[in-house]
Amino acid sequence: MAAALLRVTMGSGEIWDDPSEDLLFELLSDMERGEEQFLIVERVADVTGQTFAQVARTDAGGYLVEYREGDEDKHFQALTEDKRLVHSVITSWAFELPGWREALPWAPLRFTNYR
Repeated sequence: MAAALLRVTMGSGEIWDDPSEDLLFELLSDMERGEEQFLIVERVADVTGQTFAQVARTDAGGYLVEYREGDEDKHFQALTEDKRLVHSVITSWAFELPGWREALPWAPLRFTNYR
């Protein structure tokens, strides 16, 4: 069996290796129903754990979407209420398809308040 390329970790601790586009939609639906609070999609080959995309539900019922590609200066976030858009962005990021960067208004995530 080949090693996983992608790994999804849910807020509950449940882990899925190499999720399909359909599974990602189902996991977002779990979040929409309140069964999960967040999911993280990681590129397993990055042993630093610093290449990922993640989604969390906001208190207002929207989605906070983030991606990181290495150092903290390459960590971005965006907000949306559109689950299908979140699915498209996360799927495109996971499978390295074009267009996901342009789909949301990304802003740098700064950690200065956490130090």
